[in-house]
Amino acid sequence: MKKLILVLLLSCLAVHAADQAVRPPFLPSYGKTKIGETLVEVTLLDAAGTAVKLSDLTAGKTAVLSFWKAGAGMTDEGLTMLEAWARRYADQGVLFVGIAAYGSWENHQAWLQQHGATLSFPVLFDPAGGLNPGKPVSEMNDEEQAAFRQQMRDHYARVVPMQLAGGMMAPLPHHVVMDPQGRLLGFYTKASSPTKEGLGNLLLRAGIKLMPEDMPAKVWSDEDIAAAMPKPEPRVELRAVGTMAPDFESIDAAGNVVRVSDFKGRVVVLDFWATWCGPCIASMPHTQEVAAKYQDQGVLVLAACTSDRRALFEKWVAANQSKYPDIIFTHDPLEKSVDRVARKLYGVGGIPQQFVIDREGRIVAHITGYLKGEAILDAALAQAGIKVDPALIAKGAKDLEARKSMAR
Repeated sequence: MKKLILVLLLSCLAVHAADQAVRPPFLPSYGKTKIGETLVEVTLLDAAGTAVKLSDLTAGKTAVLSFWKAGAGMTDEGLTMLEAWARRYADQGVLFVGIAAYGSWENHQAWLQQHGATLSFPVLFDPAGGLNPGKPVSEMNDEEQAAFRQQMRDHYARVVPMQLAGGMMAPLPHHVVMDPQGRLLGFYTKASSPTKEGLGNLLLRAGIKLMPEDMPAKVWSDEDIAAAMPKPEPRVELRAVGTMAPDFESIDAAGNVVRVSDFKGRVVVLDFWATWCGPCIASMPHTQEVAAKYQDQGVLVLAACTSDRRALFEKWVAANQSKYPDIIFTHDPLEKSVDRVARKLYGVGGIPQQFVIDREGRIVAHITGYLKGEAILDAALAQAGIKVDPALIAKGAKDLEARKSMAR
């Protein structure tokens, strides 16, 4: 669990599921909970703050649990869809339940005041609430970090969606469908499946008779799902520190070929990223600061987009290049292929992943993921001969130790 939380904070998987060409509109598991397994008992709070056992509310019903962040809810379009389906299939024993998680009771109550009257189905609150460290982990002293690690362990053990998913975390909003015996039928996210495709398929599996306009374009069988599920790629190891950085070609937004070898004699920060990777985008302001600060010492940042479509890359660069004038952005034309450069030549399994390459073309450091306020990249440049403030080097070492402590 602790390592999972650290991964969620730091980085994304390099293969982005939303770009799969053909994929099921729902998943046959909810984290570690598989289809046909009974979901664990959890207790939530109703609008008055009264405790409600989920099993008492859903007993004998086909239940659609819609999870969203407390205070944020869903889009108006999403709520309208849920409300329409809740009314349409109530007479067949289908119960919709909204569950607000990862936020405060006060924000949840404010959301209910604005939206609650428009909904015919109950909206419950996860009593675990939200988790607020107060300040970045990198700014905490050892005692504060130890207290926060314990706070995280206690918090995530209580979070309702993570209890139901066997300790795994799913993006919000997402939806879980249970049969009348409380067994899992499947899980889908709003981003991964329009309501009619994901929810329609799952209600059909519960024996619900859908109206013609709600029928999904394809009714997925177990065999269809098994065939379409992406196969996990074999594990790879990061290219080792001390080895030469493999040369490769990537294409910038103007269509020019860019090679690592073009920058021989300079210190290169090779940054593998993607437009869909939140931690990648979050890290870029700091990477830009580093690029600008050390460029007079010959430092250059080459941001190589991986596991991403060319059109998305071009659109992102057109909208954002001006914010990062000292970063060179390129795209791997192999995109999501198993032979993409990041994976095949550099052993990258998650992004953002940075390599510091010295003037002779040798890898001197890895920087995996990003947390705001860290000085790990600055400190790594010192290993390539760049003059770095000793205070930043010391802070970078402390930030690395903080990561190790969080994973313990």
